[in-house]
Amino acid sequence: MTGPLKNQRGVALMLVLSAIVLLTTMGVEFAYNTNVSHHLARNDLDRLRAYYLAKSAYSFMLLELKFDKTFRQVVQQQNLGQFLGENAQLPLCQQFPMSTGLIRAVFTGGGLPGFGGEEGEAGEAGAPEAEESSELEEMRKRTSFGEEKTAEEFLSFEGDFDGECSDESTKINLNAFAGLSTQAPAGGVSPLEQYKQFLFRFLSRPQYEDLFKAADVRVSDVVTNIADWIDTNTEINPMGGGGGGVELAAYDRAELSYVPRNGKLITLLEAYLINGVTDDWFAPLMDQFTIYGDGKINVCTASQEVVEGLIRRYVDDNPGLPPLRLEDPEEMGRLLQAVLDACSSGATGNQLITELNNAINGAIGALSPGGTQPTAATTAFGSYVSTDRRFYGLNLAGQVDDTTVRIRAVVDVKESDPKRWKLLYWRVY
Repeated sequence: MTGPLKNQRGVALMLVLSAIVLLTTMGVEFAYNTNVSHHLARNDLDRLRAYYLAKSAYSFMLLELKFDKTFRQVVQQQNLGQFLGENAQLPLCQQFPMSTGLIRAVFTGGGLPGFGGEEGEAGEAGAPEAEESSELEEMRKRTSFGEEKTAEEFLSFEGDFDGECSDESTKINLNAFAGLSTQAPAGGVSPLEQYKQFLFRFLSRPQYEDLFKAADVRVSDVVTNIADWIDTNTEINPMGGGGGGVELAAYDRAELSYVPRNGKLITLLEAYLINGVTDDWFAPLMDQFTIYGDGKINVCTASQEVVEGLIRRYVDDNPGLPPLRLEDPEEMGRLLQAVLDACSSGATGNQLITELNNAINGAIGALSPGGTQPTAATTAFGSYVSTDRRFYGLNLAGQVDDTTVRIRAVVDVKESDPKRWKLLYWRVY
């Protein structure tokens, strides 16, 4: 009996050990799955909270745009532009960007990501952070106790949000190709060709050369393809004029399952469908382009690259102007300064257009032999310029712990009543 009893006890022991191992494994697996589910739920919660913080930034930006319209009306009615100078041209949402991180840093002593170097850093790399920190300290010294208390009450939530705006009329409008005629006047070039030359010269700037080399595409081909995608005909219109076959052929050769739109881009990201538009060059330059507006540019707040491109367009479209060396940094600098001076005069509306026309022609005259003012301009510089801020791009962000949600929105603020403003684009990423 001893042998069978030992076997039975051994089997029982093995069963007990197996049960313990099984229960332990199940317990560990349950704890692991519970932990994973908890972190997933926590991440989803943080993302949801970050999304609504980004929407809060959207609401604040709309409020700033509302006050900006009121501010501009007061400036024009009271003729205050002469006292405000160049600030009269800058939207309030750019003069006062919304950032709860910055408010915390100023009023509550909190830090902003990126302020101060990593431990052990020294020398020139830490200089900008040190300068910004000293500016924050000066701002803190100027705040009152009441302001700090109000800031603490406003910031009594977890997380941060940021919002910044951009006037879409400060960018080059790709949709301006739509509706341009391919018919050239006697002795001239067509409106479509003129706009292609404008875009070609902008993209041919020396600092962009490496971008197109990396993409292995030619600027002229890219410009032609963009124009052909947007213009209403189905024929290739190569730069310099002439015909180049059917637009569809280029996409058939690439075995793509779509055809050119032959109409306006619906979103700026749609440009990636165009043959030759790749991340190598388009992603770094995307902020310089838009699809909203009438193609005119607000030169007073546009980037230097865009303003230079517009000056080149003015010179190219007016062959009767005195000869200029636009590749000479000094000459281009004087023309840019003329535009800046006109914008700093504080003029608005049609008065600003007149100031810009006089300023650019005066600068060209000063650079020409004998200092004669140009009189042969068939197209005024002001005809390319926008003084109407209608479309605004909003970059919004909400952050909770390590989770950040970003929103890109575009708003049409044409109507005087903010409740009737149109939301044209909304992308969450």
